[in-house]
Order: sequence, then structure tokens, then C-alpha cells
Amino acid sequence: MIDHKDFMHGAALVAIADSGMFTALNRASVKYGHYVVNHDRHLFVKYNDGKGPGDYFFTFSGEDKQRITTEAAPLVFTVLVCGNEVVTGIAREELSQLITLNSTAASTVKVSAQQGRQLRISGPNGKLPLLSRSSFPARILN
Repeated sequence: MIDHKDFMHGAALVAIADSGMFTALNRASVKYGHYVVNHDRHLFVKYNDGKGPGDYFFTFSGEDKQRITTEAAPLVFTVLVCGNEVVTGIAREELSQLITLNSTAASTVKVSAQQGRQLRISGPNGKLPLLSRSSFPARILN
């Protein structure tokens, strides 16, 4: 039987593989959802299988944050799969504007994916500029 999480991660990985900028995909660690794309970009995929359009919440545990911050690669991204609505990706530096990455406490990021509108991404420490729904995967592969 195929796990639901594989379908959710597959939504992001297929979008990446279908891009003309894609060259390679590898598993980066034993942590499920940690991949290396194009030999230099580390991706940490998280999903929320809620029904859209609407708000999607993603919880980052202390362990999640530690993995993201201790990854030595300069290009580290979190990919957020918002149900069957949209996939988006944010750089580690952008994530650090939303949540305190060096804290062991869990933190939540919200993606607001209202129908026909750009994505609004926020956390307890702030929010990012509006993102186009079609920015993924180009924003992590450029």
C-alpha cells in the first residue's frame, strides 16, 4: 500500500522533476522528507493534507529546526505542500524570519492560500512578502 505521505511529497518532487532546471534527486539523510536536488540544494519537505483553499499550518519541532540549521550546505529550503492546493518553497533565511530556528520549542508557520490570491506566509516572528502560486519550483532551482 502506498503511504499518504508519499503522495504528498510526490507532489513537490514531480514539480521539481518536470522543471527544465532539474538534474538530480537524492535522499540526503535517514530523515524522511530530506532530499538533495541538483547536487547542491537541500530540501526539507513538510505537508498539510487539509482541503483548500484556506490556511495551512506547518509545525516545526525542535528536531526539525536543528536539522535545518545544522545543514552545512548554503542552499537549504523548506518545501511546504498545502493539500491539493499549492506547493511552495522558502529558503532557510526566509524561514528564520518567521520562526526562531535556534529554539528547541515547536513553532508553526501558516500559509494562507486563498483562492485566486497570492500566498501569504507568516509565523510568530513575522511574515514574508506575497508569493506567486506559480513560483515553485523555480524559486528553489534558480
